[in-house]
Amino acid sequence: MTFVRGLLASRAHGAFLVGLAVAASIIVFSRSWEERLQGRARSFRELPERLGLDAAAPTPRKTWEALSPKEQAWARVAWRYFENNTQTETGLVNAADRYPSTTLWDLGSCVFGLAAAEELGVIDSTSFGSRMGRLLDALARLPLVDGQLPNKAYHTATLHPVNYDNSEAPAGVGWSALDLGRLAAAFTLVSWSHPEHTPRIRQVLSSWRMERLALDGRLRGASRDGSGPLIEAREATFGYEPYAAKGLFLIGVDAGRSRQLDPDLRVTPVSGQLIAHNPPRPRRTRWSQDPVVSEPFVLEGIEFGWNETTLPLAQAMLLAQMKRRAQTGVLTAVSEDNIDRAPYFVYGSVIDRGHPWATVASDGSDASAHRSFSLKAALGWAYLFPGSYSDELVAAAEGLSDPERGFYAGRYEADGATNKALTVNTNAVILEVLAYKTRGPLLRAATRKP
Repeated sequence: MTFVRGLLASRAHGAFLVGLAVAASIIVFSRSWEERLQGRARSFRELPERLGLDAAAPTPRKTWEALSPKEQAWARVAWRYFENNTQTETGLVNAADRYPSTTLWDLGSCVFGLAAAEELGVIDSTSFGSRMGRLLDALARLPLVDGQLPNKAYHTATLHPVNYDNSEAPAGVGWSALDLGRLAAAFTLVSWSHPEHTPRIRQVLSSWRMERLALDGRLRGASRDGSGPLIEAREATFGYEPYAAKGLFLIGVDAGRSRQLDPDLRVTPVSGQLIAHNPPRPRRTRWSQDPVVSEPFVLEGIEFGWNETTLPLAQAMLLAQMKRRAQTGVLTAVSEDNIDRAPYFVYGSVIDRGHPWATVASDGSDASAHRSFSLKAALGWAYLFPGSYSDELVAAAEGLSDPERGFYAGRYEADGATNKALTVNTNAVILEVLAYKTRGPLLRAATRKP
């Protein structure tokens, strides 16, 4: 039995909580730890200079405050999505409005959204406990791919493994380390803030072979076409890999190398701002695209807080979008999003394989006609980095919601039409952002109340 599996299977509830506390301390005091881990302390100090950052770089929020009446109303609107899309029998929340399917990433967003809603007083502790209990019971019943790990997607009512188009896939289509990293981070928050759920969380995790998600410290996912064998490969999407590695680290998965900057990190100017990204990969590989989007950096800030690596990377990302606004007049906040028309999901990037402001579909095809203002990215940046640009982003949120259904994904750049896709991810991130305003990073502050 490996160390990781032994840790997850441990029957000592106290040891599990102590392990989480130790992991939390390492996250909080990550400066010296990350420098030792990477062995290139100088590169952290030089990162702002390498990205061309100076005193004009956006300043992160440093104070926490209560929500305004309008923000309280926003929280209730975001929660409406959860009310409308929770499956009664399983407790799972549809990833998209009225569409009975979810990914493991969306399950992580669901858990974060539940925790944020309770933190904000939108739901009470009894409702949170009931919902969380049903969800954990469902996760314990999920059919696993080859008996190892959860499938990438499930039908939210039947719990059957499915493809991304929600068609049945009895053998499963593989697993995603990135998705499970987000779920692991959400479980950690619940274990800290609601320890009564820790035994059930431990039971769920101990039945999954989480150590399979990393090899030699690098995150690995698995995919299968049809009835063929599983093919494992590194999951290295820029921004997402270190974010997911942090979540998995908190439950004992050895993904240390995935938390580091790539030694071959590239820097490219976009709208006059230097942006870091992965080195190009051969187009024959499954990583034929590598969009640099806002979402993982927004999640880093509101969940873990900043360190010497993540802060300058995020500042550069936001600056590029601010400079595009100044140069083109187009208010810019780009990220991956569902859209309300074919191809239904796109990656709106700052850069993708050397192409600034590329927007691509999941298969890598051009989707620039669907480039959008992403609401979750806009509000994330606005609350992380207050300022005049953030005020513009917040103002642009007006009209991008239905009080009875939740927040829409955003607005199309081409014609200004509303992108009326409704998703758990957008609404969960908005709840997280609002909770962040009141208490700071959710995981760093998880052991105390405001």
